Amino acid sequence: MVPLNTCRRGSKVRVVTLCEDPRCRCRLCALGLTPGVEAEVSQGGDCCRINVRGGEICLGEGLAGRVMVTPV
Repeated sequence: MVPLNTCRRGSKVRVVTLCEDPRCRCRLCALGLTPGVEAEVSQGGDCCRINVRGGEICLGEGLAGRVMVTPV
């Protein structure tokens, strides 16, 4: 498992765990980022942009660092 913000552009990943804060986790789930979902990283680093469930979301480096993923 690696943090989402360390993944490179074009990587396909599967979400394993979300951050521990209930409010953060709820917000991520509302955006479609749930454990088990596959996503593609379209931009990594400071601003992590990912394609998930037919949409695109952008997470700041701090939040993306607390989302753990595995490569697909």
